[in-house]
Amino acid sequence: MEDITVMTPSLVYLRANQSFSGSLGGMWYRLCVEEDVLRACVWPMPWCFEKADDADKTHAAFSPDGDGLAAARAWIAERYAQERLRWDAAPKLPPPDSGQDVK
Repeated sequence: MEDITVMTPSLVYLRANQSFSGSLGGMWYRLCVEEDVLRACVWPMPWCFEKADDADKTHAAFSPDGDGLAAARAWIAERYAQERLRWDAAPKLPPPDSGQDVK
């Protein structure tokens, strides 16, 4: 299996900012600490967490400590690897606006 790096902030950041979202290929992921549980979620692009269909989301819960954060990273990487075709088929985000007005 390929080495997949999942970037996440620290638990201090998650507790202070309530959530963090990132992406791998065509997959979004989100981490948050709620009710003293570290929650992870993955879903296909292009929609943000709030706009994505709940049926497209896969959730998992972990302990809110360093071991739980490491396990959440591993779970996200595993979801990406095991469902690669799903993520590759997801619509891609549009390119960033070039800053030029179209007339």
